[in-house]
Amino acid sequence: MIPAESLAIFVLASLALAATPGPNVALIVGTSLKHGRRAGILTAMGVNVGVIVQLALVSAGLAYVVEAFSRHFDLVRYAGAAYLVFLAIQQWRHAGEGADMPAPSARAAFGRGLAVAFANPKTLLFHAAFLPQFVTDVQDPVPQIALLAAIFAAIALASDTLWAVVADHARTALKGRFTRLADRVSAGILLGGAAILLAAGRR
Repeated sequence: MIPAESLAIFVLASLALAATPGPNVALIVGTSLKHGRRAGILTAMGVNVGVIVQLALVSAGLAYVVEAFSRHFDLVRYAGAAYLVFLAIQQWRHAGEGADMPAPSARAAFGRGLAVAFANPKTLLFHAAFLPQFVTDVQDPVPQIALLAAIFAAIALASDTLWAVVADHARTALKGRFTRLADRVSAGILLGGAAILLAAGRR
């Protein structure tokens, strides 16, 4: 059993990590600013399904999958950055169009989140190094890693949903003459997410 003190430290660390903006948050906020809360939350769900799959891989001890991501680290993150740039260009080009540019379907919004979650290999490598630090049962670490993964996943989903809701409130406040500005800020946030991916290193 993981000591309560270690578990509390893990929760605090997870809260800090989940609240730190990165490519996933950039996509969620950018989507909510442009298309509203529903699209933002669906995107957050897609992101977090990707995170849960990554956590499951770590929990199952599939070291060869982690190694595969590590081996193709740059290729994966470049692809992810290119995708975020593409979305940013689309939002910049259609800034201020509102109803003329329909929101992505539920499947498309979810798929965007899932794609960007997997386009950030550093997340998988980080979890592979982060979670085991809180494991006390080295003989059978899988149950404890699975518990830690579940806690982190719950915190990440709550945090990402909050980002989507806050961005939607900002979108509502900027409606009307500021719609174009909100859309361009959204595009800028997506570009920021791409820049984070491009700047990411293995360490």
